[in-house]
Amino acid sequence: MKYANHTLRPSNRSAGLTLIELVLVVGLLGLLLSMAMPSYQGYLLRGHRVEAIRLLLEAAACQERHRARTGFFDTSRCMDNSDSKFYHLVIEPEGQPESNGFVLIAQALDGQQQDICGNFSLDQSGTRGISGPQDKLHRCWAGR
Repeated sequence: MKYANHTLRPSNRSAGLTLIELVLVVGLLGLLLSMAMPSYQGYLLRGHRVEAIRLLLEAAACQERHRARTGFFDTSRCMDNSDSKFYHLVIEPEGQPESNGFVLIAQALDGQQQDICGNFSLDQSGTRGISGPQDKLHRCWAGR
């Protein structure tokens, strides 16, 4: 049996990435990230709306409990947990110990002001509101 005399030659192609390939990969990642970020930011804004709704419903429930005991709403009470990282809770009329009604407003803070819903409101009769476009009311309150 005869064996052919083969010599190993180094290939002209290296095993690593070329600069052009690396630039293409980085550019593609940048493009994907630029498309994903607005969607992610919108998701965060929608998620923080739950906090505004929670603040409003807790304060309204406290006002209703007080009214059940005394016959009046007390707008000087029930604002203990009125602030969060994304919303500031305000009650109108402020500081009235014997009020026949109230309006609670969750005011958007900092980055949450970019949300299309804007500020949320809730009154003694359960009427919900937003400062943004009224056709988005149901979507902003997420059916609550």
